[in-house]
Amino acid sequence: MLYRDVEKLLETGITISIEQQHALFPLLLREVETIPLDSYRDGNDYYVDLFICDKAALKLTGVLSAYSPTRLGDCDIVRVKAEEMEAASVIMDEIGKIDFAVRGGLYLNSGKIYIDYRISSSSKNNLTAVADHIRRMNNKIRIADLGPSAGGINILNNVDSRIHLGVVSYEVDILPEIGISGDSDFFLEYNFTKTDDAGFRAVMYDGGSISVQHIKSQFLREVQRLSVERKIPKAAIFAKPVNGKYRSFTFLPFAMIDSQLSLLFEAHERFPDKEFNILAARSYDTRVWEWI
Repeated sequence: MLYRDVEKLLETGITISIEQQHALFPLLLREVETIPLDSYRDGNDYYVDLFICDKAALKLTGVLSAYSPTRLGDCDIVRVKAEEMEAASVIMDEIGKIDFAVRGGLYLNSGKIYIDYRISSSSKNNLTAVADHIRRMNNKIRIADLGPSAGGINILNNVDSRIHLGVVSYEVDILPEIGISGDSDFFLEYNFTKTDDAGFRAVMYDGGSISVQHIKSQFLREVQRLSVERKIPKAAIFAKPVNGKYRSFTFLPFAMIDSQLSLLFEAHERFPDKEFNILAARSYDTRVWEWI
C-alpha cells in the first residue's frame, strides 16, 4: 500500500486563523511572505518557533540577533511568546480530540497564524461543534477555510513551498512491542506528535476503511523526546509494516536532515536490541510518492 492510495480518505479540510500581534512579525514579513512555525507550551505560557532559512536568514541577521536565534542547518529559529495561542490552544485541543483529525501546516502570513487540518467527513458533528465554539468565543480566532480537502500530498506540497522539505525513512524491529502483525498491510498517519499514557495516536488506513490506533513504543518515545529537545519540527510522520519491520517516513525541513539522522542513531544506542536501519534521507519532490 502506498500513501497516494489513502491520502484523500480524510475528506474535509479546515484552516484556523489567529490574529497575532508581535513587534518582530512586520519586520520579518517585509522579507518573507510566509514563515513556517512550530508551537510550544511551557506551563501556562505559549510560544511559537519561527523558522527563517537560507537567504532570508542572512538578510535578517541584524533583526534576529536581538532574539538570540538558534542555528539549525540553514535556518535560524526564533522563539517568541504568543499570547493569542493560549485561546487558540482550546480550539486546537478540541480538534485534537476528534478521532480522525490530522494537523498539517502551521505558518505565519500577513500577521496571522494559520493551522491546517484534515478530518474525516464522519466527524462532521464534531467539526460543527468546533465552528460554533469559535463563533461563541468572539475573539481573534476565525475559520479561514472549510470544505473538501485536496488531500495529504497537497498539504505537504504547500508546506514544501514555504520551507523546503526532506524525508527520512528508517525501519526498526518494534512491531511485536506495539502489538501489530508483520503480515498486516496498512498505513499509519500520526495526527499529533504529542503522546500520553495511551501512546501516540494515529489514523490507520486499512484498505478503504479508517480507524484510530494508539501506538506505544519506548523507541518512538525517545525519538520524539529528542526531536522536541532539539526543536526539529515535523510536517508529517507516516508508517507501515514492511517485511516484518516497522517502516517510518518523516517529513521535516531539508536543512535539518542531519540532525534527524543523529537523533535516530542516538535513540538506537539507547535501545540496541532493536534491529534498526536507515533507508532514505533525501530532498522532497513528488517522486517520493512512488515508494512511500
